[in-house]
Amino acid sequence: MKILKTGLLLLALAFNAAASAESMSRSAEIDKIYQEDQKTRSLFKRGDIYDRPAELKSDAANRMRLFEMMVDDLPWTARNLALASVVFQHTNTGGESEENESWRSQENHLLSFFMARKAARLGLFEQAGSMVGRIDRYLKASGIPRDYGLELVSTTPFKVCTINPDVTDEQRLDAGLPLRLNEMMKEFCH
Repeated sequence: MKILKTGLLLLALAFNAAASAESMSRSAEIDKIYQEDQKTRSLFKRGDIYDRPAELKSDAANRMRLFEMMVDDLPWTARNLALASVVFQHTNTGGESEENESWRSQENHLLSFFMARKAARLGLFEQAGSMVGRIDRYLKASGIPRDYGLELVSTTPFKVCTINPDVTDEQRLDAGLPLRLNEMMKEFCH
């Protein structure tokens, strides 16, 4: 019994150390994002000259990274993530005639994408098409060409890739899609 207790204690300590290291890494990244955000805000306060389009892209990219970290840390099942993804993707695209809905952010489509991607990572591969659909809705709502998005290449084996691999992530950022899809989809496009 003593050996079992010692083994469990060692296992708990190892798990705690790994979780603590991951938490410290995440905290350092969040701190870096916060510092970048505050640097931009200080430019506004002082009235300095700044590159507003570049700052908007940077702000959006930072929010996307926070969305991604938030979803990756959720202790949810693949099914729960898939269901939440559906709810978040029901964001007014601007082309829909819904009164008083202008407050809904297009970034909800991207949060929905992260949820569908996490569900697929957890084995709910039918979310492959959802990943594609969530990006499509964002592109349509934002007036970005569809070839900047994703396509479902196959369901068996599960494979989702960028439609046009020649479109760089920097081109996507310049067009208003704050995701590095080429990099992000490597795990699904092999």
